[in-house]
Amino acid sequence: MSATSFDDLPPETIMEILLRLPLKDLVRSTSVNKTWYSLINYPSFISSQISRSICHSHDNALLIIPPSTSLQKDCSLFSAQTSSTLIEKFDIPFETKTRTLKLIAQVHGMLLITDLQTDYASRELYLWNPYVKRHRVLVSSCYKKHLDNLETTCALGMGFDKVMNDYKIVRIIYVEDDQGELLGDVAPKVEIFSLTENVWRKIKNPGVPRLDIEDGVFVDGCYYWLERNYAIVDDTSTCHGHKLRIMSFDFHSELFGEFNLPDDLSQILARNPINKLMRFEDSLALCVLDEPLNKGDSGLPYCIWLMRQENGVVTWTLRFRYVLEECGYPLAITKSGTLVIELFCSKNPGLASIVFCNQSMIHQDHGFRECMGPVEISTWVFNLSTVDTSFRESLILYEGGKSLLKYAKY
Repeated sequence: MSATSFDDLPPETIMEILLRLPLKDLVRSTSVNKTWYSLINYPSFISSQISRSICHSHDNALLIIPPSTSLQKDCSLFSAQTSSTLIEKFDIPFETKTRTLKLIAQVHGMLLITDLQTDYASRELYLWNPYVKRHRVLVSSCYKKHLDNLETTCALGMGFDKVMNDYKIVRIIYVEDDQGELLGDVAPKVEIFSLTENVWRKIKNPGVPRLDIEDGVFVDGCYYWLERNYAIVDDTSTCHGHKLRIMSFDFHSELFGEFNLPDDLSQILARNPINKLMRFEDSLALCVLDEPLNKGDSGLPYCIWLMRQENGVVTWTLRFRYVLEECGYPLAITKSGTLVIELFCSKNPGLASIVFCNQSMIHQDHGFRECMGPVEISTWVFNLSTVDTSFRESLILYEGGKSLLKYAKY
């Protein structure tokens, strides 16, 4: 009887075996022979690899990106269940102007990072897939003259266009009018970067709502930003005399939209502006710091509200309520419902810790550390740790990335 080799197996069996390999081993396998290279680049294989990665990603994994590469030159993937368990470390292969990092979005394992310092944020952008050790620096723009002006401010978003099988970055550029107002008579400029086309292009007459917005989140084809909340201005407990609004951008239609938050959420945000847009159960979620249910309660309730949209009607439902003893800033939520919060030590304002809080109110502390960071970082920045809870292995940005991207289905 003749010996049977691996190559004698049916292609379907080989595919099933390769799909179970970690991404690093899968990438190495492309160098074995032309057959394996073609198989790993085959459309159905790529689709299956991404789908499997999504299904088998770490349920409570937390990617922590340091706010400054002056102090730390790598990011870490931890387990939120056992915060001392390090899953993997990734060396950061680039450096921003001020050596500070801010995560804008993570989509299918690809990170969009910019400078944390306000004067340079959104100017130079970095696309990075830590697992395949590939990154790209995006320095061009259709509006370079405006970006060179440090008085100009920008908003960013990144997402995936399922119809076109393309990753896109949207950049909104707010330009001062004659009165020096960024939200005045001059309409914001908007440009789109397509990863498959590798070029920025202008969006004519984008119709951007004139909102001063916070950082956002990508959910199911759209990117969402919350209107910035400053202070109570009247007895109705709403901000700026109207309900707070959320602005959206659809990466396929490339159209902007907006809708109001309900009165109860607007009132909560008027009393306490600590909030964070998140993604949970494939829906847009909003975490807000509310007031205690009963007077005299010492705990601080962090509430997760979920948005549902059906037949054009938007509704919000209270999903979770977590009670903590210390005040902090919500960072993310895992797919199992563990809330990640950066808490500030009441006894020492210069210290902070990342805390995981599950639905049973069981807390796990990631450890205290210096809170303020280097002098380049303004002290008003709450979100000093850039975190992500849906990071997963993928082949995005790997060599031959355009062919991989062309056939990938998510």
